[in-house]
Amino acid sequence: MTTDHTADREHPQGDGSTAGPRDVEPTSVAATAGAGGAAAATPGVASAGSATTTAPVPAAERGRQPGRVGLALDRAQERVGSAVGRGMDAVGGSRAGRWFQRTEQPGLVDWLLLGAIVVFSFVTFLYADVRATFDHSLNLLDAIFAGRVQDFYQIAIDQTLSGHPAVYDVPVYLVFAIWNLPTWIIVQLTGLDYMESVPALLWAKAMMVFFLAVAAKAVVDIARTAGLTRQRSRWVGFFLVSSMAAFVPVLVVVQYDVISVAFMLLGIHAYMRGRTRSFLLWFLAANTLKLFAVFVFIPLILLREKRVIPAAGQLVVGMLGLVACKLLYRGDLAYEISTGRFTDDMLDRLLYVGFDWHSGITASLFVGLMVGLVIFAYAKRVADDRERIAFAIYIPLVAFLGFCVLVPINPYWMMLAAPFSVLIIFLNPRFLVLNTLLETFTGLALIAAYTLLGWLTYGGIIEYLLFGQLVPRADPQRWYSVQDMWPGDVTWERVPFLVAFAITCFVATLVLNYPRRAFLAGMPNVERIPRSVVLVRLGVLASFLALIVATYVVPARAVAYSSASPTVEPVPDTTDLLLPGNVVEQEMVFADDIAVTRMEIGFDAGEVVWVNVSALHVELLASDGTAVYTGTAPVNTLEVGVTPFDTGDLVLEAGETYTLRLTADENDEGGQVLVQLNPEQDSFVTTANGVVIPGDIVLVLDGATR
Repeated sequence: MTTDHTADREHPQGDGSTAGPRDVEPTSVAATAGAGGAAAATPGVASAGSATTTAPVPAAERGRQPGRVGLALDRAQERVGSAVGRGMDAVGGSRAGRWFQRTEQPGLVDWLLLGAIVVFSFVTFLYADVRATFDHSLNLLDAIFAGRVQDFYQIAIDQTLSGHPAVYDVPVYLVFAIWNLPTWIIVQLTGLDYMESVPALLWAKAMMVFFLAVAAKAVVDIARTAGLTRQRSRWVGFFLVSSMAAFVPVLVVVQYDVISVAFMLLGIHAYMRGRTRSFLLWFLAANTLKLFAVFVFIPLILLREKRVIPAAGQLVVGMLGLVACKLLYRGDLAYEISTGRFTDDMLDRLLYVGFDWHSGITASLFVGLMVGLVIFAYAKRVADDRERIAFAIYIPLVAFLGFCVLVPINPYWMMLAAPFSVLIIFLNPRFLVLNTLLETFTGLALIAAYTLLGWLTYGGIIEYLLFGQLVPRADPQRWYSVQDMWPGDVTWERVPFLVAFAITCFVATLVLNYPRRAFLAGMPNVERIPRSVVLVRLGVLASFLALIVATYVVPARAVAYSSASPTVEPVPDTTDLLLPGNVVEQEMVFADDIAVTRMEIGFDAGEVVWVNVSALHVELLASDGTAVYTGTAPVNTLEVGVTPFDTGDLVLEAGETYTLRLTADENDEGGQVLVQLNPEQDSFVTTANGVVIPGDIVLVLDGATR
């Protein structure tokens, strides 16, 4: 049975105003039992006038009195609880405690923390793709001022400095061209090398930050229309900018889906206020930039307009810009060369995830979701403006969250879902903390999954802007990308868990936030925003950025010797160390004394099962046969790659012959332990069961020569 607590909450009036303070959580009052209830609840006591008596409680049911240890534990628990309570009261009454609890709107400290992260990211990160689009925006200005707009795609091919053709329809480059007109003028006057100019690249990046600010202002206005107070609605903009799904695409990757998102949000705000013409014009702009907006444009039309012909007319109006672009470059070979395959590849992604229907044909889950959403929108009859507002946010949430988890996207497309994931937090009268955590960790899980697949997070995105000009890159770097920080086959071991987690959060978000009757009656949310949740959002964001910076500034460990190569794929020897008597050895002589702190050896043991209880044995023998180092490792912990062994303060003398011997306990539980070899390096004699084999063992000796 569900209890409706909406009576304990002050609702917005018809004009969106409030009847009283909005940021006070409802308090529950515990009911106290009356005297009769207390008597009835007391064992062994008969109520007055009762003709019955209560049988004595058996000794076994009366329980035991606590002994000395129990009494001591009780007293300790009381003292600790009392001390914690006094401490919490003291902290809560302090200036810092009062600040921590005042969350009617974002405070100065909140804005300063977020602002510091924004400014640092603005001057630090730049993904290479935006440089190509920046380049082509100036090519478009060349075409415009030369009176050759229809030759733009050929000009872009001929003049590209990035090596990429202009893969988008011309409106994307037109928006960039308008913003970068000052840069184009400077280039014409001075011959500025704009692709290497930090001020020019920062100016180009500033456009995405501007549209993020437009999107933040739009979600604040939508929140106000939904009934939030002016103060509380500022949290909506704060949450959007601090969202992993918005911050990383805009301020780290510097992608331009935020432009289309800003136009969509302006269109949805007009839709909520009944301004059909403005709604159609904003979506005309959004649809022309990228087709993602169509995912919500069609359902929103059908949610309000049930007549087929007027709905079709609105759809045509919203698609006019895209049709005009196609007609402008119809038959242009350079346009087909530049955009054709790129568009086909993007559309093919919609079909990747699904179930096998017949003869190897995949039935797409996302396509099914979108068809179902269109049918739902047409069938749904909204009762009033409050319900229309709620579904104007819920439908894009379903479409774009579904797109993010059911389609192998470019990770920066998560920006599409970010504003609606944030808005639903403040529309739903319940689950503020839960929804906030779902939004935070859904974005984190998806970004982490794509990071482990090698996307986005590598030191190269730092080198273009101010930070990269002032701080030299570590040479050599310990990690090329964040992916390298995790050893082993991370793609297959960790990514499936992250994706499953994100899909579960997606389903939970849709279920918890469906606009039911209680949702609509209590909308918007007035629960107090715990500042701890805000700090968690900022902490997750800052930690992720720190990992990227680490790939740029952290130097590699000092290596005295290495047969591992970043350009040569190691090959496994065929000798399985788990078979009885098998041994792989390598004799080594070094020209200089080497102080070794760690030894890394390459193995191929990905098929070893967890029940295999064998141990790998590593020995380094001097020329007289004495062991200068011995080490072991469970074979069921080995991966495909190098395994580290700490050697302490080991010194290998110049001219001395050392033998690296690798063996393992015999075991037939399954799997093999093979030694990796570098086929392009054969400096030392390597043997398998006494037979010489080509290549050196993949071996890295951390340390320094003397």
